Amino acid sequence: MAPGNKFKNSELILLCEWEECLFVGKCMEEFCDHIAEHLKEYRQHPLERTEQYHCWWRNCEFLATGPRELVTHVNFHSYHTKLKFLGSQLRASHQDWPACSQNSHNQNQIPRISEMYVCQWENCDVTYNNPEWFYRHVAMHAYSTKKENISSNKKAICCCHWKDCSGTFKGKHKLWDHLRTHTQERVVACPSCGAMFSNNTKFFDHAKRQVSEDQQVFVCQNCDKHFANERLLRDHMRGHVTHVTCPFCDTVCTSVSSLKAHIRFRHCDERPFHCDLCESSFKNAYDLHKHVETHNDSNAYSCDVEGCVFTSRTSQILRQHYKRAHMNNGNLKYKCHICQKCYSWCYTLTLHLRKAHKLSCHSRFRYKEDDDGYLRLNLAVYNGVMGLDQGLENKMAPKKSSVVQNSTGKDSYASCKRSHSSVELHTTRCQRWSQTTAEKVMVESETSIMEPVYFELQTTPVI
Repeated sequence: MAPGNKFKNSELILLCEWEECLFVGKCMEEFCDHIAEHLKEYRQHPLERTEQYHCWWRNCEFLATGPRELVTHVNFHSYHTKLKFLGSQLRASHQDWPACSQNSHNQNQIPRISEMYVCQWENCDVTYNNPEWFYRHVAMHAYSTKKENISSNKKAICCCHWKDCSGTFKGKHKLWDHLRTHTQERVVACPSCGAMFSNNTKFFDHAKRQVSEDQQVFVCQNCDKHFANERLLRDHMRGHVTHVTCPFCDTVCTSVSSLKAHIRFRHCDERPFHCDLCESSFKNAYDLHKHVETHNDSNAYSCDVEGCVFTSRTSQILRQHYKRAHMNNGNLKYKCHICQKCYSWCYTLTLHLRKAHKLSCHSRFRYKEDDDGYLRLNLAVYNGVMGLDQGLENKMAPKKSSVVQNSTGKDSYASCKRSHSSVELHTTRCQRWSQTTAEKVMVESETSIMEPVYFELQTTPVI
């Protein structure tokens, strides 16, 4: 449970949402035992003795490829129920929060997960099919570890012994927090829309974002987005000024986490998720699930709009059909600011700008609605990003020590924003881990710490 959560010792109220069940559990042990009975009955049901397994949790449309995947999926529903209860308690203690405006129909839509949770702590390979017991097990490692004296450090520290990790921390509680980055544990969920968060602060931000537009008085001067408070605006602004360069190519990411994802999918070849129906393999479970659907019959999914007879082999194609045929109504709402050609989708306009007009940008193109109702390229953001990139290149060009020669023979630059204004060079060894494949990517680079770039924030109400 979340550290510092004042509800952690109170009695839980866990409502079972399996079909029409009305059971209410008071603790996770009781609730998980109850869910296990549902799964036992499910496996004995004659209608479910097929190659595909439907989840019977309310408003869940998940289709598992096997019984083990279904069990893990339903067990996550039980854990998600606890997180939503904790979120409801937090919301009840903040009566001034606005109601969540997100779609409540997605309340029980949970992420696709692997069939088992595997502990990767040193000399431990225990597996679980229930996230509650898995996270408790990992917490046990954090609090049972002994402090160690490393090199010349006078004070003993706690070391992370997770696979391919060398992190060190002052105390066991900090180590436990760190382990959540390995396990992707979430500690609270919105009771209305079901969104999950890694800490209470992010849940608070989610709640505060729900205020009406006329109350979002903090405006980004780069893209005109509005925010409910100054801290949300500052978090957003980091995306405009933070640039992390990939050491293997020229891609620039806006955060270290997005860089990790980029390296995992663009520069790592391991594909641990294998299709049982053919020889294809994939880098994550989501891509595997999308591929498995291609083995379906052509009419596996059908449009539920009255009078529409469209069918498809995959859910993704069905969603694309619905957006194009029933949401856009054929309207062309994206327009090129150069040649005035119109498009239905932002990605087709992006392709047009890149191919026809040779525009390029290290971050994705941003579009802004003009007075005539069309969405065009936000030139303020585009010019700002391009100007910042050029400024970084000009500033770093004379310093040979900040140039990194990578394996492809290209020069890459790595920059880091720090809170102080002095410029210093230091050599760092950066370890990039793929959490999906547990593959280690070592990057050795000389990092130039540049002077921070700040934008003046408009913190007064907009009239």
